[in-house]
Amino acid sequence: MLRYYRIIASAETMTMYSPQKVSPLITTMSILLSGSRSSAAAFATGSKGHTVAFSSAIRARCFTSSTSALFALQGNLVSVADCLASHGDNGVKFIDGSWHLAADRDGRAEFEAGPRIAGAKFFDIDDISSKGELNKKGLPHMMPPPKLFAAAMDALDISNSDHLVVYGTDGCMFTARAYYSLRAMGHSSDHVHLMQGSLKEWHENGGEIDTEPAKAVSADELDLSKETKYKAQDPANIVDMKAVLKVVNEDEADSIVVDARGAARFHAEAPEPREGMRGGHMPGSFNVPFTELLDPDDPTKFKDVDSLKEAFAKGGVDINTEKKIICSCGSGVTACVVATALEQCGRDAAGTYIYDGSWSEWGSEKDTPIVS
Repeated sequence: MLRYYRIIASAETMTMYSPQKVSPLITTMSILLSGSRSSAAAFATGSKGHTVAFSSAIRARCFTSSTSALFALQGNLVSVADCLASHGDNGVKFIDGSWHLAADRDGRAEFEAGPRIAGAKFFDIDDISSKGELNKKGLPHMMPPPKLFAAAMDALDISNSDHLVVYGTDGCMFTARAYYSLRAMGHSSDHVHLMQGSLKEWHENGGEIDTEPAKAVSADELDLSKETKYKAQDPANIVDMKAVLKVVNEDEADSIVVDARGAARFHAEAPEPREGMRGGHMPGSFNVPFTELLDPDDPTKFKDVDSLKEAFAKGGVDINTEKKIICSCGSGVTACVVATALEQCGRDAAGTYIYDGSWSEWGSEKDTPIVS
């Protein structure tokens, strides 16, 4: 039985069926009008039609807001409308996971300058990462050690029980990395969500924003000697070059590799963006360009499931294979787009892995096998 739900409204009065009278076979509908917030209503089919009235308010809540978030935030990919419905709830935190490959955009700088979703925090995949002795090759944005990640979560005021909504700025196609990182480091998969739509769409639909400057959390300012409240784990479903080499060199490997880079890079017909790297692909790997999985009109959104399945089929990938699927790309970012899409198609996430070093590591080595 649904006992908790939330209404967004600005009308003078409105009615709804009493939660105590809601039947187990509940039908719920919510309407949020874009931009003006002129009206909204929620209806539930109750057993006797008892009603209660609420006075004018931008947000009227029934019972505890944390449970209303459970109602609004269902699944990995969530709409802007559902995110609007959960914004402001206790236990729901918004995370700007913006990252850009282009030199003329900087996710961290844009967050700090504003605008940003009201109350949002920034998760910097470059800064909260393994460095120094933990990353002797100097590979970009490698998964962080648990102690660093936990300290960052404490600094971001995030607890293990929070629902996290990851979003990106307009045109950002890389938020899946932050989303995947949060899950890999131990946050419950059903408590991490990826907003389908950008900050721009949020604002256009009446979402609250902050415009004043703000400072993002920096790894250098974290005290790693302190005990943390947040409980992190070693990154799950992450593999290294040694594991991938084993797959490539075995005739009957228990895994396949799916490469998210564009076809031209995969076939060594276009140069790698990072200097000094060889072109081509791993022997036996499949190519599913990550751009084939995202909405061409808005890359902050994934395509529908049928289109995702079509893209994998076109790339020769059986999404239901019992073999492990290792996702690779240029530097471990867009591999997370592939992993997210596979799960959206119904594949069990436990059977999908990220090669964290990806082509930044493989292509820079002198003796890794490459087909070019």
